[in-house]
Amino acid sequence: MDNYQFLRDYQNLQYSIMFDQLIDLNFCRIGYCAGDDSGFWNQALVNQLLNTKQLSLIELTLQKLNRQSTVYFENKQSLNNLVKLLKTNNYTFSFEDSWLFHSGNKVVSSRFKQVKKITTETELELFLKIFNACYQKNDPQNAYGELGDYLKVAEKVWHKYHVSDRLEYLIAYQQDEPVAVATLTNYGKIGYISNVGSLRQVRGKGFGKLATLYCVAESIKHGNRYHCLATEEGTYADEFYKRIGFKKKFSAVCYIKKQS
Repeated sequence: MDNYQFLRDYQNLQYSIMFDQLIDLNFCRIGYCAGDDSGFWNQALVNQLLNTKQLSLIELTLQKLNRQSTVYFENKQSLNNLVKLLKTNNYTFSFEDSWLFHSGNKVVSSRFKQVKKITTETELELFLKIFNACYQKNDPQNAYGELGDYLKVAEKVWHKYHVSDRLEYLIAYQQDEPVAVATLTNYGKIGYISNVGSLRQVRGKGFGKLATLYCVAESIKHGNRYHCLATEEGTYADEFYKRIGFKKKFSAVCYIKKQS
């Protein structure tokens, strides 16, 4: 599978979870999230050099959805002219995703009994509380800051999918205390790991690693071919995942049009 096809499959994975609509425009596909207006979840996935007419259609489509025009694409030399076009049309760089994959080999399971899957409303409340506490601003190990509207979306989609294996929320415990979280989404042979976080007071004790590798093991159990995640290029988290066995396959960049 080439990287662009993988990103399209990832859109399919997130459809009805984070993406409420996937809009095909022949030359690209736009993902739209009703509950979160950030560029992470409202963007046009592109794999070619656009012309001004095509770019205008992207802008019009996202404008009708009350979203900023955002273009997302693999960071590769053949799309350098796309970057020039976007900059010429008042777009600025927003972020770069590092797409990391785990082979599934050498996953140590000795501490897996410390991880629990969320199955009840009470457990969901606890998960959301710990999740929110793990993602705070002014944290050098967190590139994303506070969760904002994303927390509400996370609560909503759990109610939609918790009875199936498509979406799994997990908490890691230090004895009886919940200290770390992670999410695994399963779809189309992809096991996508997200929402990994640990409380500051337990950082360095292996709970983030535990939660992440538990997701890898669960992904293997589900028969997925790919066990993967995306994090911001060059951040602490990027290096952390590489240290625990993930390898970068490619990166993808996001450009957002400045508001006039």
